[in-house]
Amino acid sequence: METLDLNDSQTVVVRTAHAANDDESPTLEQICPLWVHNLGTQAPTLLLFDQAVDTSETTLLQSQPRRLHVHGVVTPKTVTARSLTWRPLVDMGEVVGVVFLLGNGRDEDGVSDDAKPATRERGRGTDAVARIEVRAAPPRATLGSVAVVQSSYSPLAMASGMADPSSYLLYPNPEAHLASMREVRAQLQRGEDVGYVPARELCVTSAFDRLVLRSNPAETGEQNDAARRAWLDTKQFLKALSTLTADSVIAYNAAEIDRVDAFELRHTHESWRSSVV
Repeated sequence: METLDLNDSQTVVVRTAHAANDDESPTLEQICPLWVHNLGTQAPTLLLFDQAVDTSETTLLQSQPRRLHVHGVVTPKTVTARSLTWRPLVDMGEVVGVVFLLGNGRDEDGVSDDAKPATRERGRGTDAVARIEVRAAPPRATLGSVAVVQSSYSPLAMASGMADPSSYLLYPNPEAHLASMREVRAQLQRGEDVGYVPARELCVTSAFDRLVLRSNPAETGEQNDAARRAWLDTKQFLKALSTLTADSVIAYNAAEIDRVDAFELRHTHESWRSSVV
């Protein structure tokens, strides 16, 4: 069966047909075909989503047993991390929260630069592939804003279109965002005629859940304890967001599959769900 090749690179690239679909084959609208993405083999930590810039373009999803197309395909982007460290989040010389750094290797000395949002963390063999900025200064009890930032992000890169929109995801009010996502999921599961593109959300996997936050030797024991509490709150939020995102993607995809009667996908499109929390 010919399908999208989603496993050649960390950022997924799809084969896009620039001509309109004129062979009367079924065309699904703005779905994310995660069932052709081998999450088990790649073992990612985070799963993000980007939509095609031109949503009018048609992508060939499969050619056998019959041709299926997608308008405005949504593609997954995986982020893999093996280590987790932290440093204070500093703004205008004041500590305003915590930065959690997801690394692709093991940090040996834990020393970090708390004044710069650098993508390469000081430490032998540790690159920060992503960071999670939590604006809730320890020991504040409530979770403030949360930003999930990829190493490819910079304001200039985003403004010039060189960074994917998913490279910077900001949740200024995490609880309010979860509440809105619960309503989206409820609408989709009730079968209401609504669409859903997870461009502002993400999913996490069991690898994310297993990350262990290392102490920062440059900080006090009390500060390390406060950082751990902030991490637990952050992880709880992202896991809840992951569940709502995955449920909503599946519900929307199922509705699209039923709409175009793509019967061959009904028993396979949910196969990826067990790979995310």
